[in-house]
Amino acid sequence: MTTVRVRGALPAEAAILAELANDLNDHVGIRGRPFTPERVLADGFGPEAAFTPLVAELGGAVVGYAFFSAGYNTDVAARSIVLHDLFVMPAARGRGAGYALMAAVAAKTVRAGCVSLEWGVHTANAGALEFYRRLGAVAAEVRVMSVSGERLRALAEAAP
Repeated sequence: MTTVRVRGALPAEAAILAELANDLNDHVGIRGRPFTPERVLADGFGPEAAFTPLVAELGGAVVGYAFFSAGYNTDVAARSIVLHDLFVMPAARGRGAGYALMAAVAAKTVRAGCVSLEWGVHTANAGALEFYRRLGAVAAEVRVMSVSGERLRALAEAAP
């Protein structure tokens, strides 16, 4: 069996990261493919990065990724890590890449002195829900809310 290798993504891998992130959106029913290599480079690398990207490799080929960033758990007044995305190509699933990515993010969480690793999951994504349950994750009684587009702009215009 081929061993999974997890490592920090390289800027030269922005195109594959964009493709995989768009594939995840497709998988969960989000229309459009907003990720471009340029967007991944701008948001995932450099001193102003919005997220940290990791990749999982099998046999030297990138088969999955994770995007995460620093967060804060106000329930316990402590730092946390927020996992934004975790995706493994369908052909590579069941070979340990998802588990290896989660373990790597968990290790970074612990090393950073954070008390929790948090993420959202689409309720229709049964495979992901089962995978996370097998890791020991429990569902929080929280509903993620969002405002975007014209509604976000209108709300911002109401600021004093």
